[in-house]
Amino acid sequence: MGSSKMNPELNSTFVLERSQRLSCSSLWNMQRNFFARQGIEAWRQETVPHYITCNPFVARAYTQVVFGFLRDCQVRSTPLDLSQPVYIVELGAGSGRFAFHFLKEFLGLFTRSVLKDIPVKYVMTDFAQQTLNYWQTHRWLQPFVEGGQLDFARFDAGHDRELTLRHCEERLSPGSVRNPLIVLANYFYDSLPQDAFYIQAGRLYESLITIASPRQEEPDLTDPDLLNRVEITYEHRPVNGDYYSDPACNLILQAYQQQLSDTALLFPCAAIRCLRDLSALSSGRLLLLSADKGYSRAEDLLGRGEPGFNVHGSFSMMVNYHALGQYVRHQGGEVLSTARRHNSLKVCAFILGQPPSGTVETRQAYIAAVEQYGPDDFYILKKGIEKVYDTLTLPQILAYLRLSGWDANIFLGCFPTLLNRADSVSEAERQELYWAIQQVWDTYYPIGEKHDLAFFLGMLLYGMTYYSEALDYFQHSLWLYGPDASTVYNMGMCHYCLRQLEAALTCVDQALELDAAFEPARGMRIKIQVEMDRRTRSPKVSLS
Repeated sequence: MGSSKMNPELNSTFVLERSQRLSCSSLWNMQRNFFARQGIEAWRQETVPHYITCNPFVARAYTQVVFGFLRDCQVRSTPLDLSQPVYIVELGAGSGRFAFHFLKEFLGLFTRSVLKDIPVKYVMTDFAQQTLNYWQTHRWLQPFVEGGQLDFARFDAGHDRELTLRHCEERLSPGSVRNPLIVLANYFYDSLPQDAFYIQAGRLYESLITIASPRQEEPDLTDPDLLNRVEITYEHRPVNGDYYSDPACNLILQAYQQQLSDTALLFPCAAIRCLRDLSALSSGRLLLLSADKGYSRAEDLLGRGEPGFNVHGSFSMMVNYHALGQYVRHQGGEVLSTARRHNSLKVCAFILGQPPSGTVETRQAYIAAVEQYGPDDFYILKKGIEKVYDTLTLPQILAYLRLSGWDANIFLGCFPTLLNRADSVSEAERQELYWAIQQVWDTYYPIGEKHDLAFFLGMLLYGMTYYSEALDYFQHSLWLYGPDASTVYNMGMCHYCLRQLEAALTCVDQALELDAAFEPARGMRIKIQVEMDRRTRSPKVSLS
């Protein structure tokens, strides 16, 4: 099947590249240009999806599996070297939100556990310098840095083979890491170079791509909008002999050629190379936890059409976790994956350097935290429940928030319902809701997104008549988002309800300075001034 499947209309378009191996395509440079240029804005503007892997529930599940792995490491024939850290390396840490959630959850348990004497250091990595600079100045991450539990490193997956930590300046190079390495990779492998193949009647074909633009020319190949308009087509050419220099990769392809028929598939060549390089840092001892959209069962690879691209500022592709798992097995490792099909998120664990009998605790933790009720199950429920928030009672909302790990995203979805009921709750419910508000804020990691959580928390507290507490959250809002007429006006209303008229008038005046047409402030200013005049007016004295 060597015939081309090219679009005949491509002759009238601008061809950027023709008949290229997917992993060598210029698409990946376009991807890098997008992230290098956008930095934190890629997540702040919600251009790149990230909630599904960056929430407290996922962090809790990962914490349980990492704890299980550390327990297994404690009882190995080769014990941990307590003079050196156990490094937890997050690949492509993005906004930093997952790292924050993980550290909050992990350290909250770790410092009270029998494992507390194990030195652990979390390392956030990315290839974009702008993103690393953002993390290093983020106020919410500083306590972890100051406590020695967090560091940062530039790491370009598929190119770099070592990491240099920014704060402690330690270099992690092949063979230098004394303890097993823990690697976390969420929504990461779907953006790394892959190769595409097609199998038909026992023959293996490489799927080469041609990229074209509908424009007459594309003078700026770093244009971030380029990915949104290019057209991609495939052609299939027979593969003869070994395709890769790595024998293990060729064995996997040969097995696919023998077992699959009439299907297209992606091969995670860069992910395998990255795994191989990272395992070399710790002499082949490693736990990899990864969550993404992808396939982990051989039957999921049957009957697939040509691979698609999901464009969201950058782009992503499905991840062939099955191939990654086969590679790990060829290295004598173990793979933990759920047997059932997943709708939104696949979470897999890959273990190198430990015999199967030595991963009892890791397997048990994975079963409990991922297999029985995991992040994909939670996300499916979330998508259903968020349609009926207005029907939930306050105890049901609080139970859901507790289950989520006090997820700010879920709180914001529930906010209109909570605000409508704020003035009718009992005193006991008010106290419980106030405690929940504190937990939501404590779990929150701001990136400057459009939803101002502190403002909404202040609104809810005002509705509950917690005026002093509401002021604190409105102040947080000003610190994070800058001066805003509505925020300052609401602070004035809190002061007014506390009978602090001078402070209330100051806030109302500030609100009018920010927005002279803000009618609520105009009316409130008159009301406050009348009350202040009445308060200061001299009482009339009757003469006898």
